[in-house]
Amino acid sequence: MIEQYFTIKELAERLKTSLEKTRLMVKDEPGVLRILPEPSHGKTKTRPKTMYRIPESVVERILRRSANPARA
Repeated sequence: MIEQYFTIKELAERLKTSLEKTRLMVKDEPGVLRILPEPSHGKTKTRPKTMYRIPESVVERILRRSANPARA
């Protein structure tokens, strides 16, 4: 069975947290997929954004750890 993946926005909406807080919570978590943008070679002035895809199992692990911080 294929696991469901969430974007930062979808996860933030589910957890009722800000996009930035959600990104910080998952950015270094093992199992999170990071999709890096192609290099722009200076064509634009804005920094390309890294996309994250968070598997449901990782979300469950984060929530369990948050619910029981003494056990982490």
